[in-house]
Amino acid sequence: MSQERLEALQQALFTQQVQGFLVPRCDEYQNEYVPAADERLAWLTRFDGSAGLAAVTTNRAALFVDGRYTIQAKQQIGDQTIEQGELAPSAIADWLCDALGEGDVLGYDPRLHTEPGLAPLKQRLGERGIELRALDTNPIDHIWQDRPATPCGPARPHPQTFTGEGSDSKRQRIAHLLADKKQDALWLANPEVCAWLFNIRGSDIPHLPVALCMGFLYTDGSATLYLAESASGDALRQHLGTQVELVNDKAALFSAAERQHVQRVWADPQLTNCWTLQQLRSREIQVLLERDPITGAKAQKNSVELEGSRAAHIRDGAALCEFLAELPDAVKREGFGELEAVQLMREKREQREGFTDDSFDSISGYQGNGAIVHYRVTPQSSLPMKAEGLYLIDSGGQYPDGTTDVTRTVALGEFPTQAKEHFTRVLKGHIAIATLRFPKGTCGEQIDAFARKSLWDAGLDYAHGTGHGVGSFLSVHEGPQRIGKAHTSVPLEAGMIVSNEPGFYLAGEYGIRIENLIFVKECAEYPGFLEFEELTLAPIEHRLIEAELLTDGERKWLNNYHQKVNDTLLPLVSDKTKAWLEQATQAI
Repeated sequence: MSQERLEALQQALFTQQVQGFLVPRCDEYQNEYVPAADERLAWLTRFDGSAGLAAVTTNRAALFVDGRYTIQAKQQIGDQTIEQGELAPSAIADWLCDALGEGDVLGYDPRLHTEPGLAPLKQRLGERGIELRALDTNPIDHIWQDRPATPCGPARPHPQTFTGEGSDSKRQRIAHLLADKKQDALWLANPEVCAWLFNIRGSDIPHLPVALCMGFLYTDGSATLYLAESASGDALRQHLGTQVELVNDKAALFSAAERQHVQRVWADPQLTNCWTLQQLRSREIQVLLERDPITGAKAQKNSVELEGSRAAHIRDGAALCEFLAELPDAVKREGFGELEAVQLMREKREQREGFTDDSFDSISGYQGNGAIVHYRVTPQSSLPMKAEGLYLIDSGGQYPDGTTDVTRTVALGEFPTQAKEHFTRVLKGHIAIATLRFPKGTCGEQIDAFARKSLWDAGLDYAHGTGHGVGSFLSVHEGPQRIGKAHTSVPLEAGMIVSNEPGFYLAGEYGIRIENLIFVKECAEYPGFLEFEELTLAPIEHRLIEAELLTDGERKWLNNYHQKVNDTLLPLVSDKTKAWLEQATQAI
């Protein structure tokens, strides 16, 4: 946090007559990935991870991040006078109660927070006589002199050949759920919800192929959709049809709802910001705060989407193999480092049909940087790579027929002996999830321990979830399903795509993660049970496997998986990569 920016913000707080301010890492849509114009947290603190919050008072400042970003945050904070804490309501509340006193006011931008997100703070601060106050304007926006403009690129139709269902059908399907709940309208809180419902895509957010939009869906299947004027061309209007009214002013959304005589609105409390709820309640509209039905519908991919994902993963797997095959020679070249590896991976994907963008900023970690769970390489941090040690590459691609996300850890030469045991225990956890059969109604938190057991047996663990949902040419991190320790109460259902990514990280030395995308399907052998099927196709590093630690069943799974990888990808790669692939997929 530069002293000038901090002092400017503290002066702005004085002007607004508050003693503190919250700076979350999000935008008004609660997106994980945000446009440059909404990178307020990075502007203020230098921390550019995907999850974090800063609290600033007149004489103190703190940055709160989760376990994925602890090391990264410390590095990016550097010598700044800023404290660091855990991104947990209790830790944030403790710090605020220590930094503020009775009668003080903590300001926040209501467009950047949700009511459930603020509730624990509101209660704790209220007990200490500290007021939590919504501000009309964000003070950072006034002092950020060179703040980029909000993007408003064109929205485009996403063909039914990729979606498997038309927008009319989707709108009617969700409208029936509205009627069942006796609600007049559904609040469409963010671009991902709108992208799925209207079968549209865009390019307003890095790595997330959406246009910035929000709107209302009504019980007759009609809708009002906010889009910037420059985003809605003739092709889009024709695609949406007469049942969808386009407006280019957010205030016009609420006027449209009044014209529709909306009195009851269903809104997802986790997606809907406080400002929107203020707008609805000020018009005496009753709000039903429950999970958006689109979130669950979007998560369950239909047969067309699953087939598209299979096809995208085949092309993506071939690109990854080309990268991995070239890597041993590349690391021998002078000047080749983590950043050059990211560029090489991008080049290989760009050669594959349909590739439009990375699905997130690639995590390219050599040696100790691999232990930074969500490490983001920069020209300043990029380590030169050598033909020794471990290298972790976590990357993915956006294709019109699917979104990919894959992590491989490879040995570039000699490596610490203990790494074999660590890698093999991670692999055992990966296979445990991949081969799991479970009854319908099972939630992700109920299976998470299978991924960790082998590590736990050795007194080891990892500080991130085991799996997250993935969209269909949408966000690489999609809810509501996940596999992790945290409670979700969301059953895994057929058609859901999730990642399977246990890991282990030895600070300062190396990181290990093995990630495949898998999808949930009905178990043919046992009615009422579900199981997983692999989507990701890429070899798992042989040299890091301690074969004696694998059971016969685990060995069989690995050999079968590698045979499938070889059979599927061999016709799609160069002659040089063919030789590498056959070697990398040999049975053990």
